[in-house]
Amino acid sequence: MRISSGVGAASAVVFASFGLLACAGTASSPSRTYQEGDPAGAPSVEALPSLDVDQNKLTQEMKMARLLSAESLNLEPPVRPRDTSTATIADWSDNELKTWIEAKNRAAEAARKELDLAAVQNHRQRIMAGAMVGLVYEDVARTLLTLPIPAELSAEPDIAKMYVDILRTQAGPYLTQAKAAYSACSGNAVQVPALKHWSSFCLERGERLPDATTSTSGGEPVHGSGTTHVSVYGQ
Repeated sequence: MRISSGVGAASAVVFASFGLLACAGTASSPSRTYQEGDPAGAPSVEALPSLDVDQNKLTQEMKMARLLSAESLNLEPPVRPRDTSTATIADWSDNELKTWIEAKNRAAEAARKELDLAAVQNHRQRIMAGAMVGLVYEDVARTLLTLPIPAELSAEPDIAKMYVDILRTQAGPYLTQAKAAYSACSGNAVQVPALKHWSSFCLERGERLPDATTSTSGGEPVHGSGTTHVSVYGQ
């Protein structure tokens, strides 16, 4: 039973994109209506809250990071095989799944170069970057945690448990990084009155992350050895 070697400790950073942007308000303008974001829905561009400035106020680095991040987040996972035999699942994970993970990682590397620059340019973009990192890590982790279990293992509960534990171990580093990114986003956003709805969004999003453990019966979260040096984690 094999799980693709392309899935492991957080070896690449992939980023989601930001959502609809609200227009800048003035004293004579109507009160701004904020989009609070969707903390419970699937990780997506549309899930993100609105900003307090128009898109043209963002730097070129953030705009480019948004495009590259959207490309990564919108990359659909491979179609699961109908045949859930061990041989088929193993072949699928070593081919289609591995190809998907590698494509995610390529998009991650491209987005990371821009995001590193964008996050240090101003506080708003650091908040955005934290949320985007969280969404994309969450997206990868949820895909891993919902992979099909070989049909033959229904009669082998001990082996099935080992298989699920492997998936959870693979997802663990992504969940750890997603939680850290959401926490940084929430902490940074609470300092900005106009962006406190981002703080609430990231806080709840982090609390809703699934729990990857070393055992199907529970246990401590699996922490990956890889670390992310993107400056979104700065305060």
